[in-house]
Amino acid sequence: MKLLFKIIILVPVLSSLIIACIFIGLGVYETFLGIKGVFTGLVHTDATPGINLFEALDIFLIGFLFLIFSMGFSQLFMPKSSKFMEVVESITPEWLKVKNFTQLKLILWDTVLTSLVVKFVGDAFRLHGNYDWTLAIIPVTILLISLSRFLLKKVAH
Repeated sequence: MKLLFKIIILVPVLSSLIIACIFIGLGVYETFLGIKGVFTGLVHTDATPGINLFEALDIFLIGFLFLIFSMGFSQLFMPKSSKFMEVVESITPEWLKVKNFTQLKLILWDTVLTSLVVKFVGDAFRLHGNYDWTLAIIPVTILLISLSRFLLKKVAH
């Protein structure tokens, strides 16, 4: 039964880790495209290498979101005595050592909020002043998540 539980927990942990590596790889690729565009003189053209670099930042944040989920989930459910957990504990920074779901949720919400802000700024630059009502969806989402995070943190204390 213990082995089955470990396998059930290990599947989302490893899947999230793989997804994080894929997104980080995509972020590196977008960064390379942005830097290549800057050095080939495409700065003031429609290619907009700066937007590529900004999108790379957003992709990195999504990758880190999955990485944080994987590390936090493993800390909550994996046995502390396993070799896997020894590796996770050795590479986990202090701010990411989670003890309950609420703490993990707050960390993930901070990451999502940061990613949404970066996404909104990138979208606003891409539209070149031609804004419509759909651009307001992300700031409203940021406001609602921030309010939820504030209330959850207030209740937790």
